[in-house]
Amino acid sequence: MMTEEEKMQMLREVLGSGAKIGQLFMDNHGEVTYNDYGDTPQQEQRMVRSRARDMIIEYVGRLMPVVVTDFRECFLKIWLEILEQDAVSQVVYDRGRQQGTLFNRNLVAQISHMMVGGLIIKNTSDVRMAELLEPEKGRNHPVRGALSVSPEDKRVKKAVNEVLEKHGVKVK
Repeated sequence: MMTEEEKMQMLREVLGSGAKIGQLFMDNHGEVTYNDYGDTPQQEQRMVRSRARDMIIEYVGRLMPVVVTDFRECFLKIWLEILEQDAVSQVVYDRGRQQGTLFNRNLVAQISHMMVGGLIIKNTSDVRMAELLEPEKGRNHPVRGALSVSPEDKRVKKAVNEVLEKHGVKVK
């Protein structure tokens, strides 16, 4: 997390750059975003969530090589439905301390774990999934640990199970 002095220095740099700024937004992690369109913080949050949702879909799309053939056409649709669930959307867009992403990568990995075992994703290892999701670091990426467990939050598990069952997937 940034110190107050670091935040002020960043703001001075942005303001001194001559950029036309309508509004500045600083999230809990010290990241500053701005726009000159006059969007409200709520509109800005919706835009960030929309961008994060697109990133999640691109991210889980990397798992397509291990998706069961019967579910390849609806895999991303199922993910979109999962992301619309209140219990999921309340936590998936909070990246916490994870770097390089706008979403909770560990939660996405844990939900992916719920799909393993021939249900939607073929019986495959967490190593193989980590290699697909994070090709640069693969088996050494921290997401590998999250790929071996289901979400702890019972509300999230229940919401995901309901979506999966709706699509005819028998949940373990």
